[in-house]
Amino acid sequence: MNKNLINEIKDWIEVIVISLVVALLINNTIIINALIPTPSMESTIMTGTRVFGSRLAYLFTKPQRGDIVIFDYGFECNKCHEMYQKNDIGKCPKCSAETKGSKKVYFTKRVIGLPGEHIEIKADYTAEQELFRVIQFEDPRIKATCGHVYIDGKRYDEDYLNEPMIVNGFFKAIDVIVPENTYYLLGDNRNNSEDARFWRNPFVSMKDIIGKANIIYWPLNRIRFIE
Repeated sequence: MNKNLINEIKDWIEVIVISLVVALLINNTIIINALIPTPSMESTIMTGTRVFGSRLAYLFTKPQRGDIVIFDYGFECNKCHEMYQKNDIGKCPKCSAETKGSKKVYFTKRVIGLPGEHIEIKADYTAEQELFRVIQFEDPRIKATCGHVYIDGKRYDEDYLNEPMIVNGFFKAIDVIVPENTYYLLGDNRNNSEDARFWRNPFVSMKDIIGKANIIYWPLNRIRFIE
């Protein structure tokens, strides 16, 4: 084989290896790449969207209310595929398979409650509601008991919600105090989101928040900064 060709191939291999190493370093120290696999953040972030987040966002500051964060939720069991939060026993709560070897699971939610705050979700009005994504009805529009988030006794209005938040039965009322160094996180698609209202431990530790979601980059027709 021609010596010049061999040298050229070596150069290309070197460039590829260096590029991969740099990309790996950036992905593990500066940015985080996340997929939104469910409708829990619609219509802010649609299902199947990919986002970039900054791992440096909270290097010198703390998460603020309204931030959309990417955090370490827990694991997907390698045996029964149940998703579960980190726990002290190191086993899947459903089938008791060892956590070791299970896939890490990252969630993306919006910061609602800050450390030390009193968070309530209370039913305070009735609205015509569309429940076809939750319960199957012949006529999906019914009267439902709905409500709002209250922070330290004051109602918190959320203009990014695309429908009234149900607070009745399955969507239970909430009354909690957020512990120090933790946060209370909810999905924007409040009636179709597995979030703090349903988790075994409703609070996310600061050490588990990986970064702040900044940019939607895929699909291309959705590219924009996240608010």
